[in-house]
Amino acid sequence: MSSYIVTAEKMVFGASCITSIGGKTVFIPYSLPNETLKIFITKEHKNYSEAKIEKILNPSVHRVKPECPYFYDCGGCNMQIANDAYQKELRYEAALEALDRALNRGGGERLNIRSDFISGKSWEYRARFQFHITENGPAQKKYNSSSFVLIKDCPVALPAIRDFLRREVKNSEFFHGTVFKPGERIHLFSSDGKIFTGNGSEDCSVKLCGKILKFNPLGFFQSNLEMTEKLIDTVLVEVLGNVKTLDRILDFYAGVGTFSVCAGDAAKEIHLVEHNKHALNYAKENFNLKTLGENRRTKIFYHAIDGAAWAKTKASRLFFNLAFIDPPRSGIDSASLNWFCRSNIPLICYISCDPVTFARDAAKLIGSGYKLKKHFIFDFYPQTHHVETLGIFEKYKS
Repeated sequence: MSSYIVTAEKMVFGASCITSIGGKTVFIPYSLPNETLKIFITKEHKNYSEAKIEKILNPSVHRVKPECPYFYDCGGCNMQIANDAYQKELRYEAALEALDRALNRGGGERLNIRSDFISGKSWEYRARFQFHITENGPAQKKYNSSSFVLIKDCPVALPAIRDFLRREVKNSEFFHGTVFKPGERIHLFSSDGKIFTGNGSEDCSVKLCGKILKFNPLGFFQSNLEMTEKLIDTVLVEVLGNVKTLDRILDFYAGVGTFSVCAGDAAKEIHLVEHNKHALNYAKENFNLKTLGENRRTKIFYHAIDGAAWAKTKASRLFFNLAFIDPPRSGIDSASLNWFCRSNIPLICYISCDPVTFARDAAKLIGSGYKLKKHFIFDFYPQTHHVETLGIFEKYKS
């Protein structure tokens, strides 16, 4: 096995730095820019290689000892090797580079738009977890492995979840049959100091921006409540802060209705499109009289369909003043993206959990006549490479 002495170059999205060996790009996990490293190749691909650090010869001044004792085993966090300030810088640069690359700019040139980076707590922020139950207690999959590492604590978890793990890992009755059995999974969610253990029968509720949102912990909901509130506040200020009542809002990939519920009575009509009927049922519950006030004047329409089916409905031919789009990590599905490109909706608010798929979809929206008016990067998941992106797109007036 050959070793190579290399200098790590920039960090790309995914938290690996790159270098070049024989003209081929090599990805190096757990490295930081400008470090001198002794590495060996672990896997060859057609256009790139993967490597592992054998020895750090010249560490970065930003390198720190990981806070978590499970860091090199658990696959959850991958940036604890850098101090918090440098982590933020790296996540910001990686997200912007993904967008620049998708728009074929290159050369280090930045988009001539506002790109704000909004952050919160670096530790004890995460409210939502999924653990595998083993004979010895809750565990996570090891990095690049099918085996498990027992988790007795997690420094990015909210205090209530940290206490739960420390306490329940010693409670054999809880993990050995009375509630969960080895081989099963446990979904944890914490709100206001309370722990919800997702066995399918218990609903969660959180208060965000003055609105109560109800959901099941087995379904999807954001894991960082502090940053979710900052994201919603930004959307409401930037998109609805200076407009009068709208005719129609479209909430696409609506989930439990987070954005449209928080928008309240900003429109005469709100249409929610969500293929998951269970999530849409929670959205219906979240849109009650207490949510919109006693003088409710907004009509709510629910469409339990996917993007391909939506494009064939009568409702899709209506005029919408504004659209919220909050797709999964894979981005906007092709049928829906094509529809949005043809839609002529004046304002699109696109929330993304993956800068790469956001950049891909942004390029197509821009190519169809939209302008990326504002761009925000939300630091939802410190100690990892993940961020949330908010793009506000405005249709060019012909």
